[in-house]
Amino acid sequence: MGISILIVDDDKLLVEKLEETVNWSGIGIDMVFTANNIRQAQKLLEEYPIEVLLCDIDMPQGNGLELLEWIRYKKLDIECTFLSSYANFAYAQMALKLSSREYLLKPISNVDLETALRRIVGIVQEKHQKQKKQEKKGENEKQFWEDLLVQCLQEEYWIERAKKSGYCTPDETFRLILLRVLEFPDKEHYKKEISLYNFVITNVLTEYVETTEMKLETVVHVSDLEWAVVLRNHGSAMGTQEELAGLRTCLAGAFPARFCMYMGKPAVLDEISKSRDQLEEMEKYAVPDETGILYETRWSFVERDYQEVPWKTYLAEMERSDSLAAVREKMQEYLKKREKSGGLRKDFTSRFFEEMIQNIYVYLKESNIVFGQVFDSEEYETKRREAVLSVVGAHAFIDYLFDVLEGQKKNESRSDNVVEQLKDYIEQNLNEDLSRSVLAGKVFLSEDYVSKIFMKTTGMSLPNYIAERRIERAKEYLRSSSLPISKIAMEVGYGNFSYFSKTFRELVGCTPNEYRSRQK
Repeated sequence: MGISILIVDDDKLLVEKLEETVNWSGIGIDMVFTANNIRQAQKLLEEYPIEVLLCDIDMPQGNGLELLEWIRYKKLDIECTFLSSYANFAYAQMALKLSSREYLLKPISNVDLETALRRIVGIVQEKHQKQKKQEKKGENEKQFWEDLLVQCLQEEYWIERAKKSGYCTPDETFRLILLRVLEFPDKEHYKKEISLYNFVITNVLTEYVETTEMKLETVVHVSDLEWAVVLRNHGSAMGTQEELAGLRTCLAGAFPARFCMYMGKPAVLDEISKSRDQLEEMEKYAVPDETGILYETRWSFVERDYQEVPWKTYLAEMERSDSLAAVREKMQEYLKKREKSGGLRKDFTSRFFEEMIQNIYVYLKESNIVFGQVFDSEEYETKRREAVLSVVGAHAFIDYLFDVLEGQKKNESRSDNVVEQLKDYIEQNLNEDLSRSVLAGKVFLSEDYVSKIFMKTTGMSLPNYIAERRIERAKEYLRSSSLPISKIAMEVGYGNFSYFSKTFRELVGCTPNEYRSRQK
């Protein structure tokens, strides 16, 4: 990485002379910037990665000491040398206070100036080397944690090596946290969302721990939806329960998805693998509650018998009742009682929902309805996966299933058929969102089934039918109103005027303007 210098002096001739005559490349400087006042200098310092400053003190628009004070306030890592016409002790004292490296007097020979600047360049180069070492050390440490937490490779060997290298003292402690995302990213934007999660987790946690006595050691991406966070003790503190809860709250404010944190207990390096295994067991079996935090210190694996659910009773009630609300409430209460009696376990929720879905299959079959007609496969699968990951997801899945069933039950009681319902809704809402998901939701059927039944009944796909109805409505406006064509496009649901014109031409054979002209 090249080193850049900024020369600041109101004597333009001196600046030009220095720029042309000093052997900059011999000193180790690759780029020279110049400024004739403080304002110009500040602008350059904000825009370019300058590491060395050669500056006059007395200038008409502000002195060099003020510039250096501004640099320190901005926390810019710049080595400064003053070049002044005055052997002023007060100036020199202030320069020293502001960590200036040199205080040189004019006039000065190029040889003396180059000697002084070589010392400064040497300091900058030393910083670069330290930075590279620090970056390499950070990479090595991250690799160590990845091997330990993800690959689980030669654990004892790497731990012993880390201790011998001075990475930590024998009694130094760490806290391991597993962070699990409970919502599945959209397939179309999957990589982008995972990248966003990485960024938010690292940056938000870094900022938060700075307000506590904890230290963020590393963040490791364990799998697509899971991250391992390692906190290191700072002094004797490893985070109070309030600080750990605050950490989750702070992250939740910036995180775009629901998540859970499995909190390990403080452990020396030798015990981290054990803590990891314990947290993984928690993740495998425990269903997080509404707080989204599970503590290793409170977890113990206890085998529990599966309590049979009275499905036959529930199914009979569903079949004979006009409303499914009572059965929904009983399902929710059953889960709540299970939570209070010791928390939910994933093996229990998996079996519970598997049995529930089998009974829903039976319930729909009695009405000659195929499961796939009612439930959209992608939405259903996503919600089912989330149901076993958290208490919130479990209750949300029950509500989702019964909302769809209730809608289907209401739909059956209507005399008009599904296609007529869809046509009526489309006709009354041509300027609204008429996507497949919206229309399927209106008749409480799956998107795929709605598309198939509409095509089978009308011989036309939903998108083509909607386009035809919108263009027919547009033709009415063109014949009977003086509305601008852009306004008509919006009235029939086209936010993009070009797309409206293109569709109009394809279906009518002329542009909207031409059609309007022909009607006169």
